[in-house]
Amino acid sequence: MKGLNKLALATAVAAAPFATQAMEPMSESEMGNTTGQAGVTIELNTQVSMDQIEYSQSTDADATGSLLVNNLSIGGIEGVSDGLDVAINVDLPTGQSGEETLQDFGSKAGTALGGEDLTLNDGDALISVQSYKTDSDGDAAPVDMNLNVGGADNNALQLESSDGDSSATLVSSIDMDVFLSQLDIIARTDNVVGGDSSSGSLEIEAGFAIDNLDAEFDVAAVGLEGMRMAGAGSLDILKGAAQGNGDVLGGGAAVVSMDIGQGEALSGTDTANGETLRVNLDNFQADVWMPTINVGGGDGTTASVGSVGISNLQVSNTEMAIYGRE
Repeated sequence: MKGLNKLALATAVAAAPFATQAMEPMSESEMGNTTGQAGVTIELNTQVSMDQIEYSQSTDADATGSLLVNNLSIGGIEGVSDGLDVAINVDLPTGQSGEETLQDFGSKAGTALGGEDLTLNDGDALISVQSYKTDSDGDAAPVDMNLNVGGADNNALQLESSDGDSSATLVSSIDMDVFLSQLDIIARTDNVVGGDSSSGSLEIEAGFAIDNLDAEFDVAAVGLEGMRMAGAGSLDILKGAAQGNGDVLGGGAAVVSMDIGQGEALSGTDTANGETLRVNLDNFQADVWMPTINVGGGDGTTASVGSVGISNLQVSNTEMAIYGRE
């Protein structure tokens, strides 16, 4: 080992003159081009799969049962793309608090999420997710994503006893096509949910449409076929849109605006020592079209009970606290 260390040292010393000869002072303009980039973009094409996610509260002294999520896969929509293709843009404001908005960084945020421009403050960071592909107008195309849980085994969500001898299937299958028109994540220096200010917080602004959702809820003998969701006022478009080409976004995107951070439990600080995961849902707006709702029959078969349309579903001022118990 000593011989190897000496060899490495000798090599470094011998290479030093060549390295110094190659180094030249940078001009001010060159330094500006190096340090003054508009931001960082990461392009990604991927497919993700997991055989199983298991959640249990087991300890060495006291085994418990498990909640199982089986055969999870995430990728592009079949026939639309070969995989999940996204461009992740990371940008920082110039330091002039409140003078830059998400639109200044190319985001689509604005009137669709409530009519207010979302400002960035000194020290915040903006992470935007969009497709690196463009549409016919040259704009960023929506990200197309397929989520499938359960696969061919039809065992999406299960309960299992601690010894593994008994189990029950709650949901046998979930298959969903989603078009994501906007996903902006703002990492803020302030904790907007009201907890420890030094911990910061995350603000998420998303716009999306569900093109096709099939699901079988075994625990209730209920199944959905071809459920769709998009922006408020889009119900007529949802009823007539062609599947798989993004037509569901013709009436605008369903929108979600939420804050995530550390804060107090809703029932008081003594419940969890003032440290809980807080999720505050500021705004959710969507229209929903469920053309086929199946309910199990007494003979073991399923039968459609009709269709349901929901216009201008709104959820706001909703708070959630998540913490462990002893």
